[in-house]
Amino acid sequence: MSIRLTATDEALRQAFASLTTRDSVARLLDVDPKLLRYYLYKAHNYRTFDVLKRSGSPRRISTPATALKILQRKLNQVLHAVYQGRSPVHGFVRERSIKTNALRHMGCELVFNFDLEDFFPSIHFGRVMGLFGKKPYALPEQVALTLAQICCHEKSLPTGAPTSPIVANMMCAAMDSQLKQVARKFGCMYTRYADDITFSTRAKRFHPSIVFRDATTKSGTSAMKSET
Repeated sequence: MSIRLTATDEALRQAFASLTTRDSVARLLDVDPKLLRYYLYKAHNYRTFDVLKRSGSPRRISTPATALKILQRKLNQVLHAVYQGRSPVHGFVRERSIKTNALRHMGCELVFNFDLEDFFPSIHFGRVMGLFGKKPYALPEQVALTLAQICCHEKSLPTGAPTSPIVANMMCAAMDSQLKQVARKFGCMYTRYADDITFSTRAKRFHPSIVFRDATTKSGTSAMKSET
């Protein structure tokens, strides 16, 4: 089994759009169809462990076994060719980084930043299958099922798989579009780096439709209220 696809982005996009069966997915990923089925249904495909976040709470990491990781890396190539990254997205997108994300907010008076809780685990198997099976991709059910099987572990996106960031970006496309519109309406800048969301403004205060003071929180923590 090869460890990397050599086709151009255009060829990968065309091949992705033409997928019809599980065997066609295997051909796209340059793996024997029997081996693909074996890797998908093999037990103990992941090694799972916890690491501590900055807050001190544990983060569950699941890393795939080598053969499955190779398949995911190749699928990651395909999905990067397919996904048309939106302007607010800076995480796991070609030619963008945490630095380009920060630069979008340079010179602003106020910056509001927060994380989405359980970002990857909240994207469950059904949502991933639906992503590939509905517009704009609208792939056949067997193909959508196979792609979801490659990407998911224990019925959700695992933190630690090569495919999880790009699938999450694809899943958040509608949200990114909506939050960008809300930010623009109220004179703000919106960006997202993976699960890290940032709003900023050059004004002296945020419009209350973006951020308001939560009167029920003793510490006075800011909270976001969007029109999405």
